[in-house]
Amino acid sequence: MYDNEFRVIIILIGLFIIFYIFFISKNNRKYKVYKTKNYDIKKNIEIKTNNKSDINSNININLKTKNKNQSSVKDIKVSTNKPKQMSLSLGANEEKKLIIINSIAKKYYNVKDIYFFMEENNIFINNSGYYEKFHINKHERFLKYSVTNISSPGYLNKENLTSPKIKGLSFFIQLPVKADSLNVFNEMVNDAKIFSKSYKGNLYNSDKELLSNKILKNLKNIAKSYKDEY
Repeated sequence: MYDNEFRVIIILIGLFIIFYIFFISKNNRKYKVYKTKNYDIKKNIEIKTNNKSDINSNININLKTKNKNQSSVKDIKVSTNKPKQMSLSLGANEEKKLIIINSIAKKYYNVKDIYFFMEENNIFINNSGYYEKFHINKHERFLKYSVTNISSPGYLNKENLTSPKIKGLSFFIQLPVKADSLNVFNEMVNDAKIFSKSYKGNLYNSDKELLSNKILKNLKNIAKSYKDEY
């Protein structure tokens, strides 16, 4: 009987030691593990930054290439700003110069007289409603001078005229021309003089000054300055 009691005591002591070791080891764990039914993170995570991008800033890209004999650096600048408009210089020779001589009627010119004179001198009306005189031969054709109504907008065709009475005509040459500019100028002045004398008018410059020899000489010098353009 004593043997059985001794065995029971030993077993109880052993169980006590096992439970003691178990609880001691559990309390001394560094990290605790908790069980949960849900493993998903339901709370939203917001990521914010205080840095703002500047859409108008320039982006510089440097491309460097090197070899034994030379080294070069190329800079490529990419800009989101609107580029400036390119301005083109036409040069001094591209500038047009007008020489204008006005034939003013003492009373008025009749459109029928104008048509007759222009036809007799091979000056033809164009699609815009005013007259043009051309140099024409087998090899080339170019404009020498033009004739318009002195009143705005300058029409001389019957369809656009409200009255057959014309106050005056403007003879003008646009320099440079594809010929001797002085010869073309003299031809235009001669035609304007003949027309004005035939239909009772006087010649004036663009400043409404009566065409004197001095003014005519100055205009000739302008035409002569374009003589070597072609």
